[in-house]
Amino acid sequence: MIELGRVCIKTAGRDASKKCVIIDILDDKYVLIDGETRRRKCNILHIEPLNQVIKIEKNASHEEVAKALEELGLKARETKPKPKTEKPRKKRKTPEQLRVQKEEKRKLRDLFKFKKEEKAEEKKEATLEEKAGLVEEKKEEVKEIAEKKTAKKETKTQKPKKTDKKKEG
Repeated sequence: MIELGRVCIKTAGRDASKKCVIIDILDDKYVLIDGETRRRKCNILHIEPLNQVIKIEKNASHEEVAKALEELGLKARETKPKPKTEKPRKKRKTPEQLRVQKEEKRKLRDLFKFKKEEKAEEKKEATLEEKAGLVEEKKEEVKEIAEKKTAKKETKTQKPKKTDKKKEG
């Protein structure tokens, strides 16, 4: 039943329910098909043979298969190959161009460093309290409070320890 030129219907895959022609028998499980489907290797279990047979040579071209199918009233799949395009190649930079590029980066880096320093200086500007001299008074008050706290801790730690008289004797 499987022979060259046999018209079949593809039952599985992307081209399912489309007609094709067997062009070549590859082995006991696979055949090469063409027609309304894509020209490709196909499993015998994925095609359903019909009663029609076309006279075609082994490994016939797509044009020959298309002509034979037109005689039966079928239209073969037409594919338009994509035009080949070359990927544009990048040109390598000369050492001089690389030096210029590095210098530009340094200049930009320096510009941004100055901006950062200016922002830091803006943040460090004196507040109204600092200008009036109130901050120094507050700092002194904070120091006095801290000293009082440390003095209290020291007095607590200097208390004599109670010892048991029973253990001494």
